Order: sequence, then structure tokens, then C-alpha cells
Amino acid sequence: MRTVWIVIAIFGIRFLAAAWFYPMHDADLAWQTWLGAHILHDHRIPAHLGPETFTASGAAWTPQEWLFSIAVALTLPFGRFPLLALAAVFCAALAFYLVALRAHRRGASEAAIGLTAICVGFAMLQSFGVRAQIAAWPLLAGLMLLLESEGNWIWLAVPLTIVWANLHASVLLAPALAGAWTIGTFAETPRWSPRLARNAALTLALAAATFCTPLLWRLPFYALHLFNSPITRAIVEWQPADILDTGFALGVLPLVLAAGLFGIAAPRERWRDGMLFAATLYLAVDAVRNTPIFAIVAAPMVAARLTAVLPARARVNEMLRERGVTVLLWVATSVAVAAIGIHLMQVPRITGVPLPAQAVASAAELPGVRRLYCEDFAWCSLALLRPNLRTFVDGRCDPFPPRVWHAYLAIAHLRPDWSSLLDRYRVDTVLASARGPLAQALASTPSWRVSYRDARYAVFVRRRDRAAAR
Repeated sequence: MRTVWIVIAIFGIRFLAAAWFYPMHDADLAWQTWLGAHILHDHRIPAHLGPETFTASGAAWTPQEWLFSIAVALTLPFGRFPLLALAAVFCAALAFYLVALRAHRRGASEAAIGLTAICVGFAMLQSFGVRAQIAAWPLLAGLMLLLESEGNWIWLAVPLTIVWANLHASVLLAPALAGAWTIGTFAETPRWSPRLARNAALTLALAAATFCTPLLWRLPFYALHLFNSPITRAIVEWQPADILDTGFALGVLPLVLAAGLFGIAAPRERWRDGMLFAATLYLAVDAVRNTPIFAIVAAPMVAARLTAVLPARARVNEMLRERGVTVLLWVATSVAVAAIGIHLMQVPRITGVPLPAQAVASAAELPGVRRLYCEDFAWCSLALLRPNLRTFVDGRCDPFPPRVWHAYLAIAHLRPDWSSLLDRYRVDTVLASARGPLAQALASTPSWRVSYRDARYAVFVRRRDRAAAR
């Protein structure tokens, strides 16, 4: 599996650059720092929103990323964030390796493993960040490796699922995929057998393992609730995949086309592989953030079938095993990795600071307790670290009731009642894009004035003098 290390090196430098500068781009790290600090201080995980929000204080909350938030709180404020960044890159690299190992065990050739690994890298590219869900990638790849193993090794999936459950709510994939594997086993051999009994028992054990967190039953119920949550309409990564998205066009689509041309499994495995392929493809089409899930599950299946086209004795595979070619490839990879790294360190989109930290700081300097509305709700995560700011909706987003989300979206999209909603919720401070429609609308409204503006953002406050406003 030499070629997969080359793919890991090339994508790894891209992931490392993104992870290194990640705090400058993701406001969610602010609320995770806030949550982790509260857990460390109070020695308990909160179950409800507190007075830090003025629209939904007391609403039930399931902080599914509680363990990751503790890690953020122990690193980011103390200058140790590079440790967390390196951990995220390691998780992605480990997922790469486990996917390649599955393909190798299925008999895939060197070239087929390398080609499908490239697809996995592109599928990961769009979703990668220093986020809890990245830790789920190697756990998903490990689960698939165990499902395809024989003997008692498969039961290691239970402790793996418990670890996954304490990291991210995507753990519900574990019993779902095991259940599909069990149904596929029965479809291939429609009779009760020891293997079928084992797979069925494993599915039940993995379902029970999702309850093995401090959140108990709340975690799986929370994950199921997300399917109908209104937040999915406001978050980019929850939108349906577009064929022009990098992850879909270069990650998912080539695997689907190869599967259509060459199949995905040997005849004896067609039901098991087919069900997993179809289920994860549906997830990938349904939401952008699921494209890595499909690639991790499907790539080894496609690699095994590509080997029929690129067999192990094909000239390309013979060349990849030659010592001179291997040395040449690693020299070229080293040069490419160095060039990519140097280039990425100079790209403003990666090294820049697009978050409105200064704008939020200016709002915090205003007198009194402020009721803050952010045009992008993630920006309000920065406000949680300011004791005199209260948020309309912030980056935690999940626990806010539908009525609050409907009001938030109505204001953000300037629907006819947007101004009256600001009045109804007694919002007195608004953070908006400086040149966006909301900023233009507020600038033309007499009851609002600008208190801060830079090239990207503007902070508006209500005029206290109503006569002047009229």
C-alpha cells in the first residue's frame, strides 16, 4: 500500500494548513471553548440553555460534542491549539490508512487503492476542520474493517462505538450500518446461521452502545431529531450536495461512475455491499457533510472491482513496486508537499482572519446588557465569551426552538415582518455584513445607527432618543 502514503502526504499538508489556521475561521470554537470551560468548572454537562441567550433560556440542550469541547477549552486559550490541529490531521490520515487496508484485504491492486484514495481525499477536503466529526472518520473506517472481518474480532466494534458516542452524534451510523450488513447477510443466505445470529446480536449491541455516554438516552434521540430540525435549512454543510461541489465532483461522482461500470462487489457480497453503498450514497446526496462518509464506506468496494481492470500483474502495478520508481515518486511527493505548504501559507483565504472578533468586542464595550442578533448565527458564538452580551441564536444552534429559528431566518432574509420581529424580541444590537442587504436595510431605518464598521462588518444599535428617530 505504498501509493496511499503518497496520497496521505499530499492531502495531509492541505489538511494541516487548514487546521493550523482554523481558529481564525470557525466561530464554533468559541462556544466550544465556553462549554468546555463550564464543564471543567461545574463538573457537569449542562442540560439546558442558560441566560447567555435571550430567546431560548431554559430550552433543553444535548451538548453532543462535550468531550471535544473540553479538549478545545484545554488547548485553545493556552496556546496549545496546534496539538488539537495535529490530532485532527492524524484522524484524517488514520481514516485514509484504514480505508486502504480494507481495499488491500479485498484484494485490490496498488493502482486501484491509490486512485480510490484520491477520491476519499477530495471527499474529505470540503468538510475537514478541527471538529468533533473528524474524529468519527477513523472510527467509521474501523467499524467497516471490523464488519468485514471474520471471527470474534468483530466484537471490538462495541467499545469503538462507545468511544464514538462520546465524541459525536454521528454514532447512530454504527447500528444503522451493522443493521444493513445483517439484512444483506440474510439476503445472500436466506436462512438462520451462526454468522447471521452474530451480526444481529452485534447490531443490537451497537444500538445499546450509543446510550453509553453521560447524556444517556438523550444522545440517540437528539441525533434522530436532527433529521427534521429547521436548522438544516440555515447551515451550508447540511444542504443537498451540488454536482459542482469539490467533494462531490471529485470524490463521490468518480466512485459512483466506477461502480456503475465495474460493479461494487463479488456476487457473494453483492447484497451486503450494495445496501451499504446505496445507504451512504443517499446520505452523501442529502447533505454535503456526508460525502466523506460515502467515500470511506464505498472506496474499498470500488477499488476491489477496479482491480479487474488494473490487476496486480498489470504493468502499472509492477512499476509501482519497482525500487527506482518508488524513490522517484517519494522525491516528487516531497517536492510537491513542500511547494503546496509554502503556497498555502501565503493564501489569504487560509491565513486571513474573517471572523468578526473586533465587531463583537465593540458591541461588548457598549453600555449595559446587549441583546445581540447576528446575521450569521455562528458569529454570535464569539459573544458567549462576553458577559454583557446575550444572543438571539448562536453557534450551538441545535437547541433553539423552531419559532426562534423562523424569526431568525425572517430577519436574515428581510421578510416583510423583519423589523417588527426585531422589535418583538427587543433586539438592541445587530451584527451584519457591512455591504449586505440587512446592513443596508438598517442603515435606512431611522431607529438604528451604526456604532462600529470595518471593511467586512457593521454593528448597529437602536437610537435611544425616539423623538430623534422620528
